[in-house]
Amino acid sequence: MRAVGGAALTVVALLVLTAVLLAVRAPEQLQTSGFLYLAVVVLGALAFGGVTAVVGSVASALLMDYYFLPPTGHLTIYSGAELVAWSVFLLVCLGVGLLATSRRHHLRALRRAGDRLGAANFELMAAERELRASLAARTELARTEAALEATRRTDTFRRDLLATVSHELRTPLAALMGLGTALAHDGGRSALRHPEYPDLIVSEARRIDRLIRDLLELARIETGQLQVETEVIDLGDAVREAARRWESQLAVEVVVPPSSTLVVADWDRVQQLLDNGLANVKRHAGTDRARLEVSAPSPVRSTAAECVVGDRGRGIPPEVQEHLFEHYSGNRGARGLGLGLAVSRGLAEAMGGALWIDSPLTGGTQLHLLLPLAPATEPVAPAPIGARA
Repeated sequence: MRAVGGAALTVVALLVLTAVLLAVRAPEQLQTSGFLYLAVVVLGALAFGGVTAVVGSVASALLMDYYFLPPTGHLTIYSGAELVAWSVFLLVCLGVGLLATSRRHHLRALRRAGDRLGAANFELMAAERELRASLAARTELARTEAALEATRRTDTFRRDLLATVSHELRTPLAALMGLGTALAHDGGRSALRHPEYPDLIVSEARRIDRLIRDLLELARIETGQLQVETEVIDLGDAVREAARRWESQLAVEVVVPPSSTLVVADWDRVQQLLDNGLANVKRHAGTDRARLEVSAPSPVRSTAAECVVGDRGRGIPPEVQEHLFEHYSGNRGARGLGLGLAVSRGLAEAMGGALWIDSPLTGGTQLHLLLPLAPATEPVAPAPIGARA
């Protein structure tokens, strides 16, 4: 129906054009009339397709023959030249009309392809929005799960802490209460019969003090509030000072380079690390001999010095060594919470160093402390040991 209507509309347009051309007396202008007929055919072909192009071409040729080719008023052509011209005109109308129709088909195909692409793009955009929403939901779910896991770990940590601290405090507090009660109720006669009571009271009090200090240090490390005051110090002097302090409890062998080993560290924190290492030797190694050795530069890093606290005791299995630095991972059968090494590693890392344990093939255990060497161009001499005490 669209094709029939288009053909009829094109024929009407050609008739109107013919009337206009006759009204303006343009029969003698065959070229202009032919182009006008051709234009109407092309427009009809573009608008309505191939049937309209064929009908319009035939109608144009007939109208040109009837009104514009002599003799006018009938469809007879007497001249061979006019017949050729009329045939060429008909063929040109048909060719141009069909080309216009083909172009129309291509345009419609392109338009349909564009519509399909637009629909596909819209679907892709919708799928992308859904994917983004899904990713956002998954990310939020992962964050929620991480938060829940962190909360669970925190709750477990708190329960373990409360249980362990209560257990660790119960023993020294019971000892303090028992010893204090004995001394208070017999008028001091227990002190005469048991002269070790005062020393036991002091020992248990120090044990509680050490536990509280370790907990506070660990809290500062975990919250990022640990303060270290670094300066250029001689690591050899620090080792000798620690050995002097422990000489009444351990036989400490000191091995240091002949020249000063200048590092950037906190003197008090280094002493705390060395004390913790020597205390572990005394409590856990099963020996009363220790070795403090300084290497500068370190065998594992050319820009750092290394201090090794070693012993020839029982040693530690490799699968246990790294777990010793975890919070509350110490042997519950031993005295202490297992906080010392965790605190020590935090202190070492706060000074830009490192701390680890190994057991050499020769036996025993070695605690390695790594500290950054002082710049060679910095003419700063370490302060005297007495000035730091």
